[in-house]
Amino acid sequence: MIRRKICVFFLFLGIVILSTDALALIPEQHFGFYDFVLPGTTNPWEHSLDNNEFIPDLNGTEPNLIIEHALLLLSLNFKPHRNNIGRYGFRASVYLDGEFLGKIYYSSYLSNWVMDQLWARSITNSDILNKIADKSATIEIITSRGKLKSVYHSVLTGHGVVGPEPISMALVGAGLAGLPIAVRFRRLLRK
Repeated sequence: MIRRKICVFFLFLGIVILSTDALALIPEQHFGFYDFVLPGTTNPWEHSLDNNEFIPDLNGTEPNLIIEHALLLLSLNFKPHRNNIGRYGFRASVYLDGEFLGKIYYSSYLSNWVMDQLWARSITNSDILNKIADKSATIEIITSRGKLKSVYHSVLTGHGVVGPEPISMALVGAGLAGLPIAVRFRRLLRK
């Protein structure tokens, strides 16, 4: 009986060591990421997160990335539209992988060209964060007033945690759940 418990313990320990040893970051380890792009006149544009844009670096074998928070920062060059009372305005909507992030508003009596206007949006929506977890995000700006000239720079940054691998955890759980059944089955065979 004791020998059987020792065997089960070492088998379980071996599975845990093998499953965590293959990862650059172990489950529950926190990470950050930072991606800087110069889109220019390209709209939409892509943020592709390489393994070296994470802190600490990933090796690509991490099973499940859970993004907890992100931030998109844009530096925009645009031409506002002048209305009938002499006011210049710019209005646009920003999307990440088809999900609405927010609106850009600009209004002034002074300038008909705006260079390097900053727009930032904190991202907490779980659907959008899950889309960033696949290491790529397509950003699109759709204008409803005025004209977007270019995007000087686009920064996507944030942090998260490595989640456990769902398949491995399910297999380990099924194996542990099946141990009492296997013991009973062996007892039946002995009789």
